[in-house]
Amino acid sequence: MIEHANIVYMPNISALGGIETYVYELIKKYKDLDIAVVCRKIERGQKRRLQRMCPVYVHQGEKIRCKVCLINYDQTILDYIEGDVYQVFHQDYSSGLYEMPKKDPRIKGYIAITKYQQKKMGEILGTECMMSYNPLTIDEEKPIVIVTASRLYENKGTKLMQEFANRMDASGVKWLWIILTCDKDVIESPNVVFIDNRLDVDKFLSMATYVALFSKAECCSYTLNEALFRNIPILTTTLPYLEEIGVKDGENSYIVTEDNLDEVVKKIRNVPKFKFKKFEDSYGSIFYDKKSSYEPSGKVRVRVKGIYTDSQLKRDVYPNETFPVDEARADYLMSLNLVEEV
Repeated sequence: MIEHANIVYMPNISALGGIETYVYELIKKYKDLDIAVVCRKIERGQKRRLQRMCPVYVHQGEKIRCKVCLINYDQTILDYIEGDVYQVFHQDYSSGLYEMPKKDPRIKGYIAITKYQQKKMGEILGTECMMSYNPLTIDEEKPIVIVTASRLYENKGTKLMQEFANRMDASGVKWLWIILTCDKDVIESPNVVFIDNRLDVDKFLSMATYVALFSKAECCSYTLNEALFRNIPILTTTLPYLEEIGVKDGENSYIVTEDNLDEVVKKIRNVPKFKFKKFEDSYGSIFYDKKSSYEPSGKVRVRVKGIYTDSQLKRDVYPNETFPVDEARADYLMSLNLVEEV
């Protein structure tokens, strides 16, 4: 027997989706009530995050006793419920694209999620529907976003990166680590996202709370320099040139070592605010002083040859056909292994 005052039933709670978001937001808002989730199948990550707020049951034929039960499209659960059942409509059944749920005398009421749907479902069912917008609670805490652009191997500090990720995951801090690299899945964490190397790294730096580089040795890192020039604080190991360019622990950076990881994690929400004094290069005094006469011809065109052989997925690219495309389009087609540059 499953017994709670309030039950939310969904047959299948997968990893992603609007209905899954509805269940999560509903539970998050009303978790202080005696409420539980019942399903027949659930993705492990969804189960873990729901269980932080309420009991989650995988239904195996037990009776369900409750005061109120919300169900969605699956009415087969009605055979097991003792209590008032309300069916919530999440699809636009008036569109004709979805199979219309049948009326059932065991259902006490129907809930639409917009006034538009309330009117339409009332006309279709021939009965009055209630209306409630989907619950939504916004977490005002913005995540700490860390950006790294680097190869990932031992000299680049992968061991220290993994330890740092482990401590951040355990800290309760809301965070995300975006790593632009050609070395994938080197750091294991649900909060680490790997992105292929790309030329427009500045787009990612501009969204960073911190820019991180945990190398064992660097002469002068462009990634860290770009961050500092944008007044974005850095997370870095002790590199010998940092003092020379004006890096100061706690003012525009946090210096990370194997021994102070917990200390850095505790301070991570205290994001340094600073105005970095940019340093100048000397190449203006080295290059010969003559004005350029070069005039760009416009968009760069690249000749490519189709190499994809699956005719069903050719995407207008035919094997062995050569044709010119813009540089950005060529890069995209080559990333999909549809063409090669000739």
